[in-house]
Amino acid sequence: MENIGNILGNKTVLTDAKLKGLKAPQRGQIEVSDPAVPGLRVRIGATGLKTFIVRKRVGGRIKNMTIGQYGARFGLADARKKARSIISDIETGGDPSSKLRTPSKRTSTLTIRSMVPDYLAAKADRRSVGEMKRVLENYVIPVLGDRMADAVTRGDITALVDSVAATAPVMARNVHAQLSAFYSWALPRLDRLPTNPCRDAGRPKAPKARDRVLDDRELATLWKLLEAEPLPWGPALKLLILTGQRRDEVFSADRSEFDLKRGEWWIPAERAKNGERHFVPLSREALAVLKKIDEVPDSPKLFPARGQPRNGPSGFSKVQARLRAAMLEKLGVVRDWTLHDIRRTAATGLQRLGVRLEVTEAVLNHVSGSRSGIVGVYQRYGFAAEKRAALEAWGAEVQKLVKEQPTKGAARASRRKMNAGAETE
Repeated sequence: MENIGNILGNKTVLTDAKLKGLKAPQRGQIEVSDPAVPGLRVRIGATGLKTFIVRKRVGGRIKNMTIGQYGARFGLADARKKARSIISDIETGGDPSSKLRTPSKRTSTLTIRSMVPDYLAAKADRRSVGEMKRVLENYVIPVLGDRMADAVTRGDITALVDSVAATAPVMARNVHAQLSAFYSWALPRLDRLPTNPCRDAGRPKAPKARDRVLDDRELATLWKLLEAEPLPWGPALKLLILTGQRRDEVFSADRSEFDLKRGEWWIPAERAKNGERHFVPLSREALAVLKKIDEVPDSPKLFPARGQPRNGPSGFSKVQARLRAAMLEKLGVVRDWTLHDIRRTAATGLQRLGVRLEVTEAVLNHVSGSRSGIVGVYQRYGFAAEKRAALEAWGAEVQKLVKEQPTKGAARASRRKMNAGAETE
């Protein structure tokens, strides 16, 4: 980024490249003058918005006159032209107010945050509206929410997508897609936005489809490691294994979604990726995990974040790295794996146990494959009983694998015995 102190100190003439490179202050606002047109200044706020103003003495008093926001339709050349005209009017005794554009109230309030509710309302009939809301609220609004929607650039979007891609490349592509869809809807409502800024913004390449599944030994070892993991990681990852649900569906769950007496978990539509309320039967093993989780006062969450009791936890990459290292130490060789691979492992385990494909997809809340297209429209049977039987069988299978997996000492003794036998041959 261009150093603002250098620009102010050296009084170098501004260029569009320098303007684009100016970094926003952490708080308040700063101003940069343009020596090419004395009186023309650029004001930069903490949100990154750049506004051109003319500062001139009028009638014995210093007056600041806003002449426009820097963007695709109002660049540096436009600002200089308008500033020279205003300054000329002042110096000849004219009224500069006739040349000042008064921004409409509607345009001045159209931040991304203010537009999202109308956007989601317009898409309310979409099955994926829950996923739209989740991505916008969790990834877009915290970073760009208070920015004027027509002032966000492809560079801003690229920076956001890159920051997400650093830890979650698949989600980064999803963020880009959801923002692009939002701007396709918003474009006709933003007079000063010429094109969808997502169109030329950067995004990660589509990742290769993963097929990683934890084998029985890896799964059993991971389960044993989770016994020593504190809240939320140990219990939450056990639920991930036992239910096969998505990471955020588990970690962001509310206690009100669970009925332990009936052995039921109902994921609401707004939290489900496909926007449909989802029934997850709780196996005996899952219930045993849930019953050991103490309720946190003043928090609706099953796994509240530390210091933010109304939110679910974060820091997944660190705990995943820690568990990978521990598994490597115990097993010697472990291929790379992710938390999403646990969901694939559960699905594969159900298939291995002979669970029908359509039941497995119902457990996972998939709307592809056997539940897509015209079949999904007319096949509304929920497979509740079959899902319960499937997850009971899977919970029992996980416990069986854990019991069969030898401890570290037993495994070493077994290897020594095998080695000794090989030496006597």
